Amino acid sequence: MLLFVVYAMLVWYGSLRGRRRLSGYAVLIGGVLFLLLVNRLHLEVAKMYNFVEYVAVLRVLLYPYIALVGGIGFFLVRLPIDLPRGELHCKVCRYDLSDLKDEVFGGGPCPECGATIEEAKSRAGRRLARKRLQKRNREEPNEMPGLSLGIAGSTADEPDYSARDEYQEG
Repeated sequence: MLLFVVYAMLVWYGSLRGRRRLSGYAVLIGGVLFLLLVNRLHLEVAKMYNFVEYVAVLRVLLYPYIALVGGIGFFLVRLPIDLPRGELHCKVCRYDLSDLKDEVFGGGPCPECGATIEEAKSRAGRRLARKRLQKRNREEPNEMPGLSLGIAGSTADEPDYSARDEYQEG
């Protein structure tokens, strides 16, 4: 039973991943054709062993499933890739640059990925910027500001006894 859910999720993931491209449509069409092939194969096996009356049960369940997988997959493959027009976004990481127009058009990099407008114009430049961003994220992961495990002003080697001292005085 779980196999049907996993199969549908795989087809939908492939359709979403390749949306508006030939690969997305290929995944969707291949997924639906595979289900139709399973339905046909089941019919042929049932005819071979004289179980045709049980095939109707599978068809009642399988045709709506095929329609569901195909319908949602078609919706997902047709979703737009681009961000809304008129707004300024980085072409590499899709960071919103609306408030940084002067800096970015002045030749400054995107604060998220470090790509410049000139670099983001070509496919090779975008690929280079993505590789640089991935390398930077692997080498030095971003720390969340304001979060720390220790108390400000103390080091890991030196225990903090201030809470114990206040308890003993009071």
